[in-house]
Amino acid sequence: MRKASATATDRCRRGREDAAAPRLLTLDLGNTALTGAVWGTGARPLLRWSIETADPGFASSLSARLRQGAPIDRALLASVCPPREPPVVGAVRRELGLPCPKLTFRTDTGMRFGCRFPSRVGADRIANAVGVHTLYGAPALVVDFGTAVTVDAVGAGFEYLGGVIAPGLGISTAALFREAALLPEVRLRKPRRVLGRDTVSAIRSGVYWGTLGAVETLIGKLLRELGWGGETRLVATGGHARFILGEEPSLPFVVDPLLTLKGLRIILER
Repeated sequence: MRKASATATDRCRRGREDAAAPRLLTLDLGNTALTGAVWGTGARPLLRWSIETADPGFASSLSARLRQGAPIDRALLASVCPPREPPVVGAVRRELGLPCPKLTFRTDTGMRFGCRFPSRVGADRIANAVGVHTLYGAPALVVDFGTAVTVDAVGAGFEYLGGVIAPGLGISTAALFREAALLPEVRLRKPRRVLGRDTVSAIRSGVYWGTLGAVETLIGKLLRELGWGGETRLVATGGHARFILGEEPSLPFVVDPLLTLKGLRIILER
């Protein structure tokens, strides 16, 4: 009976601690979508959502998500889309009564910058670098499969070294359909073969294997250029990460769809 009583007491104590723990809101504003997460004490978010920024109901959807996650103690925004920032910041202030600071290279993250022009490094890439160093270790290469495909290098001394930016799947396919009048728009799927037997399968093959091949080439060249070996962590994130890397064992990637939001949480907790 004593053991059971102690266990119940521990559960009550943990419940009080969880209730008193700060709730953190992390927001990642990209070119096509706003993703958000509310964090408590656990490793997983209490609430997670994504809203397309082109959605006519974007403002009302955002307000509803914020009210659903309330109360919130602190918030942090990573943005690569300045025109969309005012309604996001305004909604956080209106619905939660909180300021919503933006992550920049001047934010205290504990990370040093070894690249030229740190002010031009995207906030999402800063969050990814902090997240990968804290959660997976370094040296590390982070690949973010978003509107653009970015590869970022984080040194063992917690230093952001620089990276690579290439067109993402959405940009590549949109440009292909726009510039080539006879090519049809197709839904992205992983092709079974490289050789396309018709136009649709040829496009799918080019988009999928072309993107994967480009990433493999970039990773190989970066590892040789940096002199990094088998100790290098390879972590992928972004909306198309699982689509491109989900079944390909050629590179030892860890796929973490929440890396950017996790990095923002780590920065907030500082």
